[in-house]
Amino acid sequence: MFKKLLCKCFITLGLLLFFTLLIPLTSYNVATAEAAIIDKEKNEDYRLNLKSITLVKGKSFTLKVYNLSENAKISFKSDDAEIASVSDDGIVTANKVGTTNITVTIKDTSLVCEVIVGPPAFSIKLTRSRIVLGLNNSDTLKVILKPSNSAEDARFSSYAPTIVSVSTGGRATAKELGMTYLFAEIDATNNDGTRKFAVCSVIVVNTDDVSLLETYFSEHPELDSISEADLIKALDDFFNGKSDGTAASAKIVEVSKSTMVNNLNRYLEDKFDLTGRRTEAAALLKAASNKVEVISENATK
Repeated sequence: MFKKLLCKCFITLGLLLFFTLLIPLTSYNVATAEAAIIDKEKNEDYRLNLKSITLVKGKSFTLKVYNLSENAKISFKSDDAEIASVSDDGIVTANKVGTTNITVTIKDTSLVCEVIVGPPAFSIKLTRSRIVLGLNNSDTLKVILKPSNSAEDARFSSYAPTIVSVSTGGRATAKELGMTYLFAEIDATNNDGTRKFAVCSVIVVNTDDVSLLETYFSEHPELDSISEADLIKALDDFFNGKSDGTAASAKIVEVSKSTMVNNLNRYLEDKFDLTGRRTEAAALLKAASNKVEVISENATK
C-alpha cells in the first residue's frame, strides 16, 4: 500500500515538473518564431534597384522591384511621359530633356524613381594630352563634354592595358614601364561614321623620375614646334625600347635619375635639332619684342 502511494507521488511530481518546464519553453519558441516572421517581412519590403537615375536623351533603363512575390501585380506610371515614358515591363525611355518621376505601385505600396534626362554630348576633350605616371601609381582622367549639361558619361579604354589600365570611371593605373595611349569616347559620330573620341599619351617611369620628366617637358617649349604626330612617335620609340643610336630606352635600361632625362634630351636633340629650334624661337621672340617697342614709341610721339 505504501509502495503504491509512493509511486503515485512520484508520478504526480514528474507531471508537475514536466508541465512547469514545457510551458515556458513553448512560449519562448513561439515568440522566437513570431520575431523571425516579423524580421522576414521587414527584409522583404519592396524596393527599387534605383531611386534616381540620369539618362541621356534617347537611352533606356529597366526599373526592377525587389522582394516581389510570384503573382504580385505591379504597375508603372510616368508623371510626364514626354520627358520619360515607361512600359508595362518597367523599361524607362528618355524622350526629352527635363526631370520627372516614375511611380511603381504594388498592392497598397508606391515607390518613386526620379528620372533626370540630359542631352547627349557632341564633343569631348581630355584636360591633358600627356600624363607622366610613376610605376604602380594612379591618376584620374578628366574630360570636357559639350554641351556642359550633357548627361553622357565618357567611355575609357587603354591601347595597352599591360602598361596602363583604366577603369570605367577614368582612373588610370601604371602597370609597367613604357608608353601607351588612353581613349575617352562618346556616342556622337564623325562624318565617316566613327565615334568621336579624345586621346592622351601616358608615360610610365620609375616614381623618382616623374618630377624630373615633367620638369623637362615644361622647360623645353621648343618641343611644341614639333608636329604632334612626330613627337608622339619619337616618345613612343624612346620609352618602348624602339629607339636606336646613343639614346637608351627607359624601358630596357636601369638608369639613374638624371640619366633617363639626359638620354631623352640627346635622343630628341639628334632627331629634331632642339638647339636650332630654341635659337629660332628666341629670334622670333626678340623680333616680336622689338616690334612692340617700336609701336609703343610711335604711339607716344
